Amino acid sequence: MRNKRIYFGLVRFPIVAISIFFICFLLAALLFPGSEIEHLHFKSDMYSLTHNFLSGLGGLETSSGETNTASSILFNGSLVLVGATLVLFYMRFKDIFTALGDSEKSIKFARFSQPVGLVAGVLFAGVGIVPYDLHFAAHVFFANYAFLVLFILCILHSLTVYHSNFMSNRYALGYMLFCIVLLVYLYIIFLGPSIGPNTQYSEMDLMLQVISQKTIVLSLILSILIQVYGFHGLFKKVN
Repeated sequence: MRNKRIYFGLVRFPIVAISIFFICFLLAALLFPGSEIEHLHFKSDMYSLTHNFLSGLGGLETSSGETNTASSILFNGSLVLVGATLVLFYMRFKDIFTALGDSEKSIKFARFSQPVGLVAGVLFAGVGIVPYDLHFAAHVFFANYAFLVLFILCILHSLTVYHSNFMSNRYALGYMLFCIVLLVYLYIIFLGPSIGPNTQYSEMDLMLQVISQKTIVLSLILSILIQVYGFHGLFKKVN
């Protein structure tokens, strides 16, 4: 029974959650009524992959003032699910290494990962709970620090796998590569061009932030799926 709980948290639930996130994103994008950025002379009657942030799907209204109920429910709900997935994943993360009787360092770093994963999960859920047009400052706080905490979490995750006697180091290498990509994204969101209400920014500034956001989210999803594949193979060794 214990092994079934580990498998559910590390493999089955993440796959289901990522599938639901993708479906919700597609539906939310299809139902999105459009947006307008007046000072850029940009207007669209559909979701733009290059000019709309992911958070735009979760807004209660669009920038053009149209009601966005369906998209916001779908997208914000999927973000809360992502947060719950991270929490459950890292609650079970150390259990697989403990069950295997792995190295002391591996178990130690896995144990450190647990509270950090909990914080990251809560922050990602917070992005969905507080839409950007409900409280912009709180929304940005949740979004920016979710990725900052995720960076710390990825390092601990990579060290856990690196010191494991059972899991291949190629999974640690893969997560470290994601850490590098994430570090670049952190530079962009904290030190790059500022995008927000009552700020003047160019179209290139907006596209840089929007495209980099989608790139890091896609990279995160691919990285998680690779880790899930690795844990699926590792789980067989527990039985």
